[in-house]
Amino acid sequence: MTEFSCKIPTNKRAGSVSNVPGYSMPANIHLFVVVDEIGKDGFLVRKIYSSPDNPHLVAKNLPEFQIKNEIWPEKYGMRPVAPNSTATVAEHVFSSRKYPSSYLSTSSEFPLGSPRFDGKVVYIDIEKAKAAGAKLVTTEEILKSLEEYKKVAPKNVAKIDQIAGWVKNIDKEVLVQAKEVPPKAIFTPGSYKATNMLIKGARVVRVFAIGFTAYDLKLATDESIKQNSIKPISVEVVKQAGGWGAAMAGARIGVVAGAAVGIETGPGAVVSGIVGGIIFGTAGYLGASWLTEYLQE
Repeated sequence: MTEFSCKIPTNKRAGSVSNVPGYSMPANIHLFVVVDEIGKDGFLVRKIYSSPDNPHLVAKNLPEFQIKNEIWPEKYGMRPVAPNSTATVAEHVFSSRKYPSSYLSTSSEFPLGSPRFDGKVVYIDIEKAKAAGAKLVTTEEILKSLEEYKKVAPKNVAKIDQIAGWVKNIDKEVLVQAKEVPPKAIFTPGSYKATNMLIKGARVVRVFAIGFTAYDLKLATDESIKQNSIKPISVEVVKQAGGWGAAMAGARIGVVAGAAVGIETGPGAVVSGIVGGIIFGTAGYLGASWLTEYLQE
C-alpha cells in the first residue's frame, strides 16, 4: 500500500460491491477578521436628555418616535427637530427653540463636551456620520454666520457677541446637518470603551473562514517549485478561495492571506505576503474566475 493506493479483498460474484473508505483530506481553516475602524476622523460630543420626563423635553411636545431619537440615539439614530427647516446657522445657534432647524448642536471637546450643559453624553463618529450624508458646520463657520447675523438683528448685537464667546471659548460648537445620523455612528461612553478594549479601536464587521486543502496546495506548491513560477500555486489558491465571494473579502484580506498560505505550505519564497496581496486583492476586484483564467494563460 502506498500513499495513493490501497488493497482490498475482492470476489468473482457479479454485481458485488465493496465500500472502501478514503483517507481524510488534510485541510487548514484560516479565519480572517475584517474590521471597521471607529473614530477615524474623530468624534463630536452631544449632551442629550436622559429621561422622557425631562421638563424641557416634555415642553417640546415631540412625537414618540422622535423622543426615542432624543433619549436613545445609539439605538434609534439621531434626528434634528425640523429636518426640512430653512432656519440659518445663526438662527439655530441664537435660539434653537425659537428657530427649530435641521441642525444638531455638538461639541468638539472630546470626551466631556461643553461644561455649560448637563445630560447624557454620546459620541458621534465623524467619518460614519459623513458617510451617511451628514454635513458639518465648523466653529469658525458658526462664528462667521453670527457676525453676519448682527446686520439682520442689530438690536441683539450684545447677545450675539455673548453667544459667539460661548461658541468659541466654551462650547467649541460644531453643527451637524443631517436628516438622520444612524445608530452605527453613535456611541455611548460605555460602548466606546468596550469597543476599544475588545479589539483595540476597531469594530468587527465580518469574519471570513477559508478552508484550504493541504493536499492540493502541496501539489501546486511542488509544481511552482519545479517551474520556478508562482502561477501553479496562485491558480490553486484562487480556485480554493474563489467560493467565498471575491467582492469585498479579497480586497480587504490582501497581504494577510498570502502570508498565511506561505507559512502553512512551507516555501514562503514561493507564496510570499506580496504574492498573496496580489492574488487576493486582484480576486477581490475582478473576481476569482477571471484571475484563475488569466493566470492559467
